Order: sequence, then structure tokens, then C-alpha cells
Amino acid sequence: MRGNVSFRQRVSVVAVAIALLLLLPHAAFAHAVLVKSSPAQGATVQAGDVDITLTYNSRIDALHSSLHLIGPDGKAQTLAVDAHAGPNLLVAKATAVAAGAYKLEWQVQASDGHISRGTLGFRVA
Repeated sequence: MRGNVSFRQRVSVVAVAIALLLLLPHAAFAHAVLVKSSPAQGATVQAGDVDITLTYNSRIDALHSSLHLIGPDGKAQTLAVDAHAGPNLLVAKATAVAAGAYKLEWQVQASDGHISRGTLGFRVA
């Protein structure tokens, strides 16, 4: 009888381990989190063309992601996203940016389908 209990315990442990492994991919790819940006939050950049690069902790789907630049006048400009950037990057260029305070609104779709959103502010001198 003791052999059966030991066998059942081993089977139970293996079943729990398999269940945890099946759940792990869902936990690992929950949401894309912004880990770095250029320009950085609160930075001041020169007027003119501004290169924008947002780096995330996981793969994103650039084709289903967006960037909107809100100018000092409150008007939003949709920026074209580079579809050929790295798998965890959202890259765009804002052209002819004048002096003032700007807000960049971003939305990305992670490779698992989850949507993440955020904003960052910077100044142009």
C-alpha cells in the first residue's frame, strides 16, 4: 500500500508541475511595459525633427500600435510608426517640431494581444 501512496504522490507532483508550466507563458507575456524612451520623460530636445524610440520589455505588434503627439496648442498629430523596427521597439519621427511642451500618447499591442497605453511628456527648446 505504501508503494501506491508514493506513486500517487509522484503523479500528483508531476500533474501540478505540468499545470504550472502550461500557465507560465500566459504570465510571462501579460503586458508590454515601457522600459526606456527617447526622448525621455521630462527631457528637453532641440526644435526641428525629433526621433522617437520607445523600448518595451516584450515583443509588440507595431502594425497594431500607435503614437500621437499632442502639441502645446492641444492638437494631436498621429505619427507614422516604423513597421521594420526591432520586435520590442516603437519608432517614429516627428517633423518640424516647434518650441513648447509636448505629450506623447502611445498604445501598443503585445504579441499575446494585450493592449498597453501610456503617456510621456517632454519639452522642445
